[in-house]
Amino acid sequence: MKNQNFYMRVISLLLVILAVLFYNSSMKAQANEKEIAALTDKVDTLQEQQNELLSALETSYVNRMQNQAASAGSGSSDADTAGDDQTTDTSDGNVSDADAENTATADSDNVYKDGTYTGEAEGYGGTIQVEVTLTGDEITSINVVSAPGEDSAYLSQAESVINSILSAQSTDVDTVSGATFSSTGILNAVDAALGKAENS
Repeated sequence: MKNQNFYMRVISLLLVILAVLFYNSSMKAQANEKEIAALTDKVDTLQEQQNELLSALETSYVNRMQNQAASAGSGSSDADTAGDDQTTDTSDGNVSDADAENTATADSDNVYKDGTYTGEAEGYGGTIQVEVTLTGDEITSINVVSAPGEDSAYLSQAESVINSILSAQSTDVDTVSGATFSSTGILNAVDAALGKAENS
């Protein structure tokens, strides 16, 4: 009888140990599955970010090439006008009516029209809309007016690229480290606004 009780206890203990081992192995398997799923999501997110970055860079490059082409065309037009101005001085040293007309034409031949223009581009979390104000071919202010999908911390960091644009008077500036997608969206939105402001 004593032996029988001893064997029953041993068997019960073995069953408990087996149950604990099975529980531990199933918990480890679940943890591994969760970790694999999390890593898969990270890889997918990184691939999506890479695709967005490549698309943004391509768009930015195209916009900059168009702006450079427009600037080059306007520069040669201004040079021609200046040459005309120099040859129309009268002998008494006064500026003729033709010179006055040419000067007025030169003023209207700026690369950009004065005013405030909006532009949109894709940032990290969605569309970013900016307002760009131009006066005499100079960018005087840039404001982000809408960015509903952007994280406020990243957007605030990315907005420092605006100072770089205003200082350089160009969108050919570096993006903000740590907020690359958002700052690229601002640059591309400014490019889009400048495209609307170009003199035809």
